[in-house]
Amino acid sequence: MVLGLSLIGLLFYYAVWLLSDEHFIEMWQWGWPWTSWMVMVDYIGCCLFTTVVTLYYWRRRERTERERDKFRLQALENQLSPHFVFNNFSILADLIEVNPKQASAYLMDLSKVYRYTLTHLDHSTVKLKEELEFLHRYLSLLEQRFGEGIQVRIDDSVTAAEGSLPPAAMQMLIENAIKHNEHTKAHPLIINVKAEGCRLSVSNKKQPIIKPESTNVGLHNITERYRLLTHQKVEITDSQDEYCVTIPLIK
Repeated sequence: MVLGLSLIGLLFYYAVWLLSDEHFIEMWQWGWPWTSWMVMVDYIGCCLFTTVVTLYYWRRRERTERERDKFRLQALENQLSPHFVFNNFSILADLIEVNPKQASAYLMDLSKVYRYTLTHLDHSTVKLKEELEFLHRYLSLLEQRFGEGIQVRIDDSVTAAEGSLPPAAMQMLIENAIKHNEHTKAHPLIINVKAEGCRLSVSNKKQPIIKPESTNVGLHNITERYRLLTHQKVEITDSQDEYCVTIPLIK
């Protein structure tokens, strides 16, 4: 491949050089303007240049793939954390005794959440429609766990928006808000999800808890996955009363 690209590059170089020279027609009247040694030296130079560029390209691509795999694994570990698993199975055990029918629906939602997690986190992006379906399943689990303590309001503009985003990005932003804010029935945490153009925002009024239970993985994970996917950046607005994260929809 390197030899072929080098040959094409050499011919292209000669063509450009000839066409840019006003006297190239006169030169051709005297025969081929380069000696065999000149062509050989130029070709070796092209081979060396092409080799360096190819090695740089592949090493950069491998490094990017390793980083993507790293952040995908972090997202998967976050989804399958023992704390999250034990809480859900504890709720399921209680529902089985109190309301078997509701327990069956809860188990169905839980299985679909994990199925989505295991089958989609190896993808770079997913369609917004798929992410919303997953998010609704996840929110139904939150409703069983926290009741009216957490209220996620998804604006109609989100449903109408189009584009793609990293798998579980919205869920991780909501989880991040829950970990850092108080949420009780008396003081519910209200999380607003809106779309404006090609961007989604997840915001909440601050109700900070003293020692938030956080591994500092979620938001960093999303930011880094976007860095590897697009030049569009994740925007974080941290005011006195409100915290908002805005992520771009990838077309």
